[in-house]
Amino acid sequence: MPQWKRNVVVLWIAVFIAGICWTSIMPFFPVYLQQLGVEQGVEFWSGVIISLSSVCSMVMSPVWGAVGDRYGRRMMMLRAGIFLVIGYVLVAVVHSAWQLALVRMMIGALTGFVPMAVAIVGVSTPQAEVGQALGIIQTAWPSGAIIGPVVGGVALDLVGIRASSLASAVLVGLATLLVVFTVREEFTRPPKTEQGILSDLKAAAGNRLLMAVVLISAVSQAAIMALEPVIVPFVQQIAGAGAPGWIAGVLYSLPGVAFVFMAPWWARRGARVGYSQTVALGLGLSALFYIPQALVGRTWELGALRLGSGVVGAAIGPGVAALLALKVPRDLRGRAFGLNQAASAAGSIVGPLLGGYVGSFINPRGVFILIAFIFFVGYVWAKRAVEPWVAAEGVAEDVSTVAT
Repeated sequence: MPQWKRNVVVLWIAVFIAGICWTSIMPFFPVYLQQLGVEQGVEFWSGVIISLSSVCSMVMSPVWGAVGDRYGRRMMMLRAGIFLVIGYVLVAVVHSAWQLALVRMMIGALTGFVPMAVAIVGVSTPQAEVGQALGIIQTAWPSGAIIGPVVGGVALDLVGIRASSLASAVLVGLATLLVVFTVREEFTRPPKTEQGILSDLKAAAGNRLLMAVVLISAVSQAAIMALEPVIVPFVQQIAGAGAPGWIAGVLYSLPGVAFVFMAPWWARRGARVGYSQTVALGLGLSALFYIPQALVGRTWELGALRLGSGVVGAAIGPGVAALLALKVPRDLRGRAFGLNQAASAAGSIVGPLLGGYVGSFINPRGVFILIAFIFFVGYVWAKRAVEPWVAAEGVAEDVSTVAT
């Protein structure tokens, strides 16, 4: 097996494990906060903690991406894995909400496990295969997210969040060791220049098309994360107070199920008709699928609509990643994916704050309307800005050589 294919397989496994671990704990933060003594506005405070972590991630992700371009993305992924293990251990031992907030901030600032995996794939894969490889690696996290919330819901009932967090530390540690022994990156350190990392980032940020594309990541992530502080309490509300925790986990996971099956199809469609058009379609359809979720009265209705939103939402992430891989030179892709991660983090700041506020102080059902509106804004931006700029810069003509 060529090394680039081995990299894709191993990194898929590593990111899959990380997805299980993350989603087995994070959706249940409102429950954990109650255990830590928070009694009022739990959804809001959960959103605040998630957003604080995202602030740190937004600031540091481009920096780690630039460092990866200079010293190697594999090294940055290993560094991120080590700090993620430490973060899970600390989550398991905190005794107050502010301690949990500090740990989440540390995780946001010092990790970046998944974007570095994507950057390695983008750099180490032959140009003709990069779109398909990115489509594959993009399914790893959602695949883990299918299992994680179910595992987390069962663990919540059986052993509690603290034990789940310690188990996650062990699993991420094993995934990091797997990367150590099997992933290789053909990395040539660039010559020293007078420019520093901040100058490199400024140059990347000056690319109009790059920034237009990563703004889509910010918008879509804000929409997705707006539901994070309220999904578990909302499911408990419509399912009944005595419903087991795994029901919320299953409903949380359903979009990930759809993503795993549909992302490769959307990637192939993007290769045929253009990634920017495919991303715009995914954003528009996502807006339509979230509106009726505000009206559901049964868990199966919510589940069916969440499954549908995952089918259409699977067009967005792989399409954005493919556009970045097509547009950005190989030696700058760490920076590009770092900026993309920073944009996602920015969305993760805004989304939970808005969702938590609406869920706590207005109505949890209003969060679904909020999400639909955010996706609609993304659709308008993709149609009015990204598609014309992609066509003007000739990216669309290159699409047929990728991911087919």
